[in-house]
Amino acid sequence: ELGVGVPVAHADRWPGRARQLDVDLPALRCAPLDADHDVAERRSALHAPLRHAADLARAGLDAPLVYAGLQAGLPPRRGGPDAGALRERLGPALGDGLAKMALAAGAAAWTWEPFCGGTAPGWLGAPETPTSHDAAAPLAESGAATPAWEAARDLDAFLEPYLEDLAGAGPLAGAGSWCPQHLGTRPGRERSYAFLCNAATGPVRVPTPESERSELAPWEVQIRVYGPDRSLEAVSPPPPQKRADPPLPPPLPRLTTWEVCGVSPQLDAGYDDAAWQPIEPRDVELGRTDIDTLGVHHGFIWYRGTFAGELERLIIDARHCWSAWINGRLVASADALRNRHGLGPDGARPRRVSLRDVPLDPRHNALVILVESLGHGQHLAGEERSGRGLLRVDTGETRVRWRFRGGLLAGEHGITPRVDLDGVERGPGGRVVLPHGWSGDPDGVVLYETEFGLEDADPRELALGLSVDPGTDRANLYLNGHLIGRHGPGPSPQRRFALPWGILRTDAGNRLSVAVWKRGPRAALGKLRLEPL
Repeated sequence: ELGVGVPVAHADRWPGRARQLDVDLPALRCAPLDADHDVAERRSALHAPLRHAADLARAGLDAPLVYAGLQAGLPPRRGGPDAGALRERLGPALGDGLAKMALAAGAAAWTWEPFCGGTAPGWLGAPETPTSHDAAAPLAESGAATPAWEAARDLDAFLEPYLEDLAGAGPLAGAGSWCPQHLGTRPGRERSYAFLCNAATGPVRVPTPESERSELAPWEVQIRVYGPDRSLEAVSPPPPQKRADPPLPPPLPRLTTWEVCGVSPQLDAGYDDAAWQPIEPRDVELGRTDIDTLGVHHGFIWYRGTFAGELERLIIDARHCWSAWINGRLVASADALRNRHGLGPDGARPRRVSLRDVPLDPRHNALVILVESLGHGQHLAGEERSGRGLLRVDTGETRVRWRFRGGLLAGEHGITPRVDLDGVERGPGGRVVLPHGWSGDPDGVVLYETEFGLEDADPRELALGLSVDPGTDRANLYLNGHLIGRHGPGPSPQRRFALPWGILRTDAGNRLSVAVWKRGPRAALGKLRLEPL
């Protein structure tokens, strides 16, 4: 409308197809490896940019090859390998190699994806993602520079003198003239750029015109720059350097003694729930009890129903993880997931709860249901039909008065909650040493707390994490009231959680709290340790 022409860009995985044909600047995302790929599949991964350039040429698109994301890490997933295992599997060479292959294909611009690891505290993550989003990125979740970061830094420094010449360089020519590893040479106005690729699991020596750097490491992509007199000017990557050992961290406090108490008085039939929000009977009948309809949206929600006399039946349909108590007695716990990640439209998955041997009072009883929503899937397909929380509860002809409250702990709300722990209702407590397990009371949610100082730690030099040994139940981790992580049982749960400075304090004591959800006759919490990240 203002007479200004603005180029439209679109990033896609598939060059020359669909939306790529409708835009001025087709950009690509190149992430050929995931955590399930074996290292042997890197051969096709490294050659992806050459295929992309050929696909764009066949599509007849008059546009430069641009990458909105070149893979430099591996996406984390709940129950999958941790960041250390992913980083070891990936190694520092993939991002560096893909960038050089993109240059060989004539790419004009790129960005690495991901370049910085991060953390998704609270309920920011989708069901399939853990709290840690380190993603084996060049810059780790802790902010530490990894070998992949050093490779990216070295490549930028190497290319700086040649950017203008490379921008006008011609396409690859002479592939295989030296050896099978020779992808070809791009002629520039002032220099020429030879590209070599060793897409193999072992080192290989190549017959380059010079002896310098003639051996390629596994998966190495090398650029050799030749000047106007055809003499070798520079080679990337540089020879590997021995990394200095990191300095030893200062002694860290041991998290030994903990205060523990129950924090679920609402399980008792006589609990006063007048401060909780009511749910209209018509809404219960129509199934309008999910967390979004009730305005809670994230995390945990408590439902408390009171009734007199017998309970005709109890059928519960809830997402994703839930427990139910009658008059303080646990009667059922379940996980209602469509698959192990809890993705996509779940469909009805009701469960009939046995009421055999459940003692009921003819005058007053309490049915309490706790539900944890793991969130909505990151791709959102069908999510509008997938409610979270309590979707339907069937008590037959028994009339139940329902109220609800959001948050695992009282006062907890929002997507990245901060809880006033002094305001949490508590039962009788004691002092324990971890690991600690118990049967019977207290039931529901049990809160462990300890305090520690960090007067000798320097936030500029030390990144800290909390290491959690496996327990038997789901748990929320709070640092100075902030929900920093969620720990759950399983074959490969997240065991280490970042403790960010800014929430961590050096000038005052730090309060660490763990809320354990007891979902069976016995529960346990393993040891917790402060560790450098």
